[in-house]
Amino acid sequence: MKKYLFSSYGFTIVEVFCSAIVISFIIGVLFYALSSGEYSRSASAAKIDVQSEVRRSMDWIARDVRQAVSWDIADASNSPSDTHIKFRRVEGWNTTSELIRLSNNYTEYTYDASNHTVMRRLSDASNNTIQTWTLNNVQQAPFYTLNGTGDVVPLNGGDLLTSRKLVVHIQGSKPIKGSLNATSELIEEVKIRNE
Repeated sequence: MKKYLFSSYGFTIVEVFCSAIVISFIIGVLFYALSSGEYSRSASAAKIDVQSEVRRSMDWIARDVRQAVSWDIADASNSPSDTHIKFRRVEGWNTTSELIRLSNNYTEYTYDASNHTVMRRLSDASNNTIQTWTLNNVQQAPFYTLNGTGDVVPLNGGDLLTSRKLVVHIQGSKPIKGSLNATSELIEEVKIRNE
């Protein structure tokens, strides 16, 4: 038996099997490391994408709402709800009449639950669309306000006129490989200053 294990003329079958097992183990470890790295890269990219979308959505909504007046957002003809706001931005102050001067154009945000998007629409006084933007990966209705006791409630005109604060809650999600999702969430209480 000793003669077959240690041959000076070539490799024995045991040496070939041991080498094959070691090489297979090394290849398996490398394959696992590469697939784990690819999954990690995909997960990181999805997380960055959803964070970017949530941040961009929050920035646009908060910036626009700060340029509005609460009574215009709360106006029943503009249909305020947790899925929709519509308003005109303040352009300045009319020194003659001492009134706030509002834009003729409307800014409108509408949440679409089936597509998980928020549509930002700029329209003229006749409701003709001037421009639209789509904010993606939004998972729930984003518009809330504070009631008389300070609790967060779905947006309604009465509570908005009292608190003069719009609470914007953007919760984003994007699928990764398999059944996992990358999620991100931002909540901001926007004080409507122009009154």
